[in-house]
Amino acid sequence: MSSSYKLYKSNYSNDDNQYYAKVQHHEVMTEEDIIDMMMLNGSPFSKADTQAILNKYHDTINIAARNGRQVVTRNVRYSFTIKGVFNGPQDQLDTHRHQIVANVLPGPDFKEAVENGVPIAKEAAYKKRPELDGCVNLHKGASDAELSPGHNARIIGNQLRFDQDDPAQGLFIVPVDANGITHHSQAVRVEEFARIAPKEITFRVPDTLSPGLYKLEVRAKYRRSSLRTGQLETVLTVR
Repeated sequence: MSSSYKLYKSNYSNDDNQYYAKVQHHEVMTEEDIIDMMMLNGSPFSKADTQAILNKYHDTINIAARNGRQVVTRNVRYSFTIKGVFNGPQDQLDTHRHQIVANVLPGPDFKEAVENGVPIAKEAAYKKRPELDGCVNLHKGASDAELSPGHNARIIGNQLRFDQDDPAQGLFIVPVDANGITHHSQAVRVEEFARIAPKEITFRVPDTLSPGLYKLEVRAKYRRSSLRTGQLETVLTVR
């Protein structure tokens, strides 16, 4: 499986044509996955023996690091740095003001493997829009599958911030009929919020919301973009 990349507009340049690439890893392999791959490809050692050897290997690296050594392997260079400001040449390390920070850099074999042989393809252009991942009903004892009029709820996601002063933007509660069709002309704009942040919106469900099925939508503009909408896939019930 190959990786891919997407292009995003740079926020650090006035040039509208300047973009940067962000790699999308479609699979994450753990140490156990690596051992399984070793077994699949053939190994003179059992899985348990291999795990024991790796445990000893990593423990030895950590012991060396704790003794102040820099460790250089084929794939990784392990070291540490010190963060913080020292008050003159006579000052000494103070754990209240300074911090020892782990530093890991790629070794020569890993750099060669990545720089000379990674298959990677470009993904379709991404347009920034609100992403609604879930909704939590904050009314005690109520189900997260429901909205409770007169009580708070919380949306979790990304890119959720909007301009409250723009009537086109905001959080909208949209009626859904029995066939799953949304009726945007009847959408109710939420007016009361406890928190509006990029990853979270806490709001009061309108007291007048009628019983029925609903979906939540966030509509927002980003700089000079047109209005963009994100919708929570889950249908919520008002009883």
